[in-house]
Amino acid sequence: MSTELAQPAHAPLPWHTHAWQRFNQALAVQRSAHALLLAGPTGLGKRALAQAMAARVLCDRPSNDLACGQCRGCQLRLAGSHPDYTVIEPEAGGSGILKIEAVRQLTTFSQRTSQYDGYRVAVLAPAEAMNRHTANALLKTLEEPPASVMLILVSHRPALLAATIRSRCQILTLNPPQQSQSLEWLTAQGIEQPALALMLAGGAPLAAQAIAEAGGTQQFAELIDGVAAVAGGRASAVAVASEWQAIGARETTELMQRLTLLLARYQALSSSSPGLPASIEPLARATAPKRLQSIAEKLYQLRAATSQSLSRELSVEALFLLWTRA
Repeated sequence: MSTELAQPAHAPLPWHTHAWQRFNQALAVQRSAHALLLAGPTGLGKRALAQAMAARVLCDRPSNDLACGQCRGCQLRLAGSHPDYTVIEPEAGGSGILKIEAVRQLTTFSQRTSQYDGYRVAVLAPAEAMNRHTANALLKTLEEPPASVMLILVSHRPALLAATIRSRCQILTLNPPQQSQSLEWLTAQGIEQPALALMLAGGAPLAAQAIAEAGGTQQFAELIDGVAAVAGGRASAVAVASEWQAIGARETTELMQRLTLLLARYQALSSSSPGLPASIEPLARATAPKRLQSIAEKLYQLRAATSQSLSRELSVEALFLLWTRA
C-alpha cells in the first residue's frame, strides 16, 4: 500500500512547510520556475509534495494556499482525467528506466494549448531513472520551456542527474524532519513502536510507516532475540539461521548492520534511545566493542557476497555464526 495515501493528495505533509511556502510565494508574484526539482532521500514524501503542487496550480478555487479538492479542476485531477496534467514514470513491471518515448510524449504535452487556459503540469519521477538519451530529450524542453508549463522532477539521488538538467531547475531540497515531528506524525497514523520504525527507516517518516505496516519492527525485534540467543549460547547459529531463510541473506544482513549501529550507539552513550527494544541493553553489555567492530566489518563483506551466486542457506548461516562466542 502506498504510504502517500496517509495524506490528501492536495495537501503537503507537515515537514514540507518551508518548500511549500517558497512554492506559494513564487506563485503569488507570478515568478514560478518552469522546472522544479524536488530532491532528497526516499521516504520523505517528495512525490506527495509534487502532487500537492500540481493540485494547487490546477485548482480553480484555491484556499489558504491549498487546492480546494472540490472544483472542476480538482475533480478532473482526482479522477485522473485532467487534460493539463500528466505523470511521467517508468512502466509498471518494466526495467525501471524512463523510456525516451515517455519524454517525447511530455514534449508534445508541453507544446499543446491548455484546455482550461491555465498551467500545464507534468510530474516526472524518479528523474534519475532517465538514461542519457532520455535526459537529452528532456533537456530540449528545459532549454526552451513553453509558456505556462510547469515541470516537477522528483529525485531520490539528484547527483545522478546531468548537471545540465540540474542547472535548469529550481532545486528544493527536502531533509528528514526533526525526530519529534516524525514521531508525532507516525503516532497520529496509528503506528506502534514509532521510534523503532523511524530508526529502521533512517529518519524518513513515510519509509518508517511502510516498514511498520509491513511488520518490519516486529521482525527487527525477533532478530535481536535470535542474535542474543546465539551470542548467549542458548541456541545454535544453524537453528536460528533456518528461521531466516525465507527473509534472505541480503535483508538479514541489512538488519544486522542496523543492529550493530544501535549496539555501538548504546555502548558510546551508555543508554538506549527511548522507544527502542529493551533487549538492546543486555546484548550491548555482553558484546565487547572490539568484537562488535569486527562483526560490523564482516557484515559489510558478507553483504557484498550476498549479490554473488553463493548458497543462500550458507550465507544466512554465516551471518549468525558471527555472533557465536567461539
